[in-house]
Parts: sequence; structure tokens; C-alpha cells
Amino acid sequence: MLTFEKVLGIFADYLDADETTEVYISRHGCVRVEFGQDFHYCTGEVCHTPKELFDLLADDYRTYLEIELTKGKREVTEDDEREADALCKRHLDRWKEELE
Repeated sequence: MLTFEKVLGIFADYLDADETTEVYISRHGCVRVEFGQDFHYCTGEVCHTPKELFDLLADDYRTYLEIELTKGKREVTEDDEREADALCKRHLDRWKEELE
């Protein structure tokens, strides 16, 4: 059975690398918090199921990769998209393994 903890394990490398994103387990589900660049403000989203958390973190990770690949200074190229797809596929494969 997939749990919030397993989803967090799948994305542990990403969450360690991205200093602007954190996830907290609460009594209402998991809360993903994104901090602004100056860390004076944040936004959050509650995920009520592990699938919701996986989908949200997968989107966050994809955006993070695109910024890392382009250094935030240019448009995303097809090569960037292919590289991001390959890196994102690892997380999807781990998700599928956990479901089996």
C-alpha cells in the first residue's frame, strides 16, 4: 500500500535539493509548502491522499528540473525536455513499483 512516507521517500533526493519546498505530515494529510525566494512568505497545499502528494511533487520536480537545466535564463529546449522526462521517469517507475 502506498503511503505518504513512501511518496516522500520517492522524492527524497528532490526535496533535499530544493530549498524552497518542504512537506509536513499533518492530521489532515500532507502539506506541501513553497517558500518565496526571500523565505519571508510561503504558500501551501494540502494533499489528502498519497496519489495527490505524488502528483503535486512530480509537477514541482519537473519545474525544478527545467529551472536547473536552463539556469532560469532561457526558454526550455527540446533537449531540456528530454532530459527532464528521463529524470522524472525514475520517480514514476518507483511509484509503479510501490503500487505492485
